[in-house]
This record gives sequence, structure tokens and C-alpha cells, in this order.
Amino acid sequence: MDYKKFIVQYWESIATQDEQKLRGYFCRDAYIRWHNTNEQFGVEEFLRANCDYPGNWNGTVERIEQKDDLIITVTHVWAEGMSFHVTSFIQMMGNSIKAIDEYWGDDGCAPQWRTEKNIGKPIQ
Repeated sequence: MDYKKFIVQYWESIATQDEQKLRGYFCRDAYIRWHNTNEQFGVEEFLRANCDYPGNWNGTVERIEQKDDLIITVTHVWAEGMSFHVTSFIQMMGNSIKAIDEYWGDDGCAPQWRTEKNIGKPIQ
């Protein structure tokens, strides 16, 4: 299986909120955990949470690492007025997703206290 292609297509389906395509990526008993909000979803609940989320979304996979049946991704997800980076640990079973543990972070400026200390610089 071409995991890179699988992951890029998966994130395209997430961004376009394509419920039919998304359903095909998962094992029936898969679960998805969003640790930032302390939520765990079954597949159908995850599809509701993703596909019913308001707005028009875009996404770009910035990094993919694979170790055996674990795929780790860093993805930039954005919509008008919102931008996030998400790190996903995707556990595969054969050609399907068995589990996902995700960590979402809001994109934004460095906090004022660090700016005042004149430390750090923008990532080039």
C-alpha cells in the first residue's frame, strides 16, 4: 500500500467533508481521539463531527512519518479566519484506519511576553 497517497487522499476527504469517501478509510470498530477536547468518537460520530462542521476547509499534509503500521502526520488545516496545525498518530490495520489520536493547535502569533523578551524568530 502507498501510505503517502492514502494519507494525502484521506486529508483531502477530511477538508472537503466527503462523508462517503471518509467512511471507506476506517475499520468498522475504529475510534478517533481528540485529546485537546477530551473526546473519543466511533466512526459514525467522527463523520458527524467532521462533515457537519461549518465552513469551507482546506488542508495540506506537511509531514508524514511511518513506522510499521503507525503513520504520523502533521497537517495544516484552515478556513476563513481560522488556521490550525494537527499532529495525528494513525494506527493502520491492513488497508484501513484502526485508530487515530490527534492533537490540534491554533495557529497564531507568539505571546506578548516572548515578543517583549526578543527571543525566537519566525520559522523560515
